[in-house]
Amino acid sequence: MAEPIRFQDIYAAHAPAVYRCLLAWSRNAATAEDLTAETFVRALSAEQDVRANTARAYLVAIARNLWLEQVRRGWRQQPMEAAPAPAVRDNPDAALTLQSVLAAIAELPESLREPLVLFAQGELSYEEIAAQLELPIATVKVRIFRARQKLEKFR
Repeated sequence: MAEPIRFQDIYAAHAPAVYRCLLAWSRNAATAEDLTAETFVRALSAEQDVRANTARAYLVAIARNLWLEQVRRGWRQQPMEAAPAPAVRDNPDAALTLQSVLAAIAELPESLREPLVLFAQGELSYEEIAAQLELPIATVKVRIFRARQKLEKFR
């Protein structure tokens, strides 16, 4: 049986991957930050311990469920007054590149986008993705391959 690990170790090891997945899904840094925090709050408050060998898949599954919940209730939320623009970054080209990549990923059909984000941003294995999406491993591999092919045109 695997030993539980400390929460700060879990956060340090997996928060960047969880954030990247949420950023790819939401295309909004503030939403990704909020849902990343909520993911770890839910993991910390869960009755079961997070195990080192399954932590990333578990956390990405929580993040994905939070994102899907956000999407489902999104039509009921009223937008607030626009927030001030964030401070200018040191490298504005990097921000443009990130936005274009996120836009290209958003253009993919959901059936291709979901496994690609889990693989590339969540750093999950094919087996973990297949289990999470309830698909055969071969289907996951084909969808990731097709998603990468479609993204090639954005280079």
